[in-house]
Amino acid sequence: MKRFLLKVSIFLIYAALWYTLFPMYIDPFNVFHADNIRANGVMPNKNYIKMKYILAHPDKFNTFLFGSSRTGAIHTDRIIGERCYNMLYSTGVPRWHLENIKTFFANKIYPDKIYIGVDSVSYTGNYAAQVNDPSRCPYEYLISHNIHFLKLYLDPVKVFQSLNTMLSALMGKVQVINTEAFYKYGWDIPYNHPSNIDWEDPAQVEPVFGYGKWDEGYRNYDVDIEDANISSNVDESIDYVLNILREISDICRKNNTELVIFTNPMHHVTYTASVREKKYFEFLEGLAEITDFWNFSSLNDITLSNDCYRETSHYKAKIGDLIIDIMCNGKTYPELQAQGFGVKVRRENVKDFLGMLKAQLTPEE
Repeated sequence: MKRFLLKVSIFLIYAALWYTLFPMYIDPFNVFHADNIRANGVMPNKNYIKMKYILAHPDKFNTFLFGSSRTGAIHTDRIIGERCYNMLYSTGVPRWHLENIKTFFANKIYPDKIYIGVDSVSYTGNYAAQVNDPSRCPYEYLISHNIHFLKLYLDPVKVFQSLNTMLSALMGKVQVINTEAFYKYGWDIPYNHPSNIDWEDPAQVEPVFGYGKWDEGYRNYDVDIEDANISSNVDESIDYVLNILREISDICRKNNTELVIFTNPMHHVTYTASVREKKYFEFLEGLAEITDFWNFSSLNDITLSNDCYRETSHYKAKIGDLIIDIMCNGKTYPELQAQGFGVKVRRENVKDFLGMLKAQLTPEE
């Protein structure tokens, strides 16, 4: 009997090590090392880590930029006179921006200004997929769903699957995150970041909405949640997202925080597909009813140039500088502005502006 109990005890200890200490030590998504992330080649859970970092350093920044990974090209340290941190994370959407902003205010963090970059990803994000993805599940969801947190990050199988990527990072075969820039600025697209596709290959030059290609295995968790907007696998409606942006506008106004919304300059392939398939102009018209915004998406010399993009989803850091110049430094580029890049859109001019954008399109678009 004693031998049996000893074997059981050894097994339980082994199981505890396998299911807790091993995932916590390896920690491919860096949630257990949020204050000192490792550059291991695996995409960290940026929203969770950044929120923990800001809450631990409430006075370090007075301005924040929210958006998807596309806003990672905006080097916020180049905004003169502001201590701006880039809160970007992959497929970041307004719903989770709102939750983050509410958390700021609830913890007495009152930014002077908040920037939000939007585009077609803003209303095509799949919430059920996001909360089942260890790299993308947002901070507020994780801290309020402890069991889900454990299922995502104490899964030895997922940890084991990540080891190959981590080994490749050690050997210099995959790109790793700049951990210093992560905490200091938040952005993650350096100036020397090369384009990673063959622009001559039509199969690689395709429009990108929401997730694109990612590990389907992350969808296999059962999400125990009452919120129908998350349990649904249907893309969120434009009206739903516009209501979220309206709430963000209202809560910023009540807390004396200036809100600046802008559209990311989508590559022309993704832009035209967003107009044709995703009702992008409808989104812009609704947005103008809520607040003024800066527009950078159209068919212009920037979006029509492959040299300005890493691929059809992400623009390069040099374009982020142009956005800063226009929005923050008062610079104008008349030729680009005439093409719709860097135009301030308001309720009063939105119909004329959309008419100009429609005139740029070919009949089939």
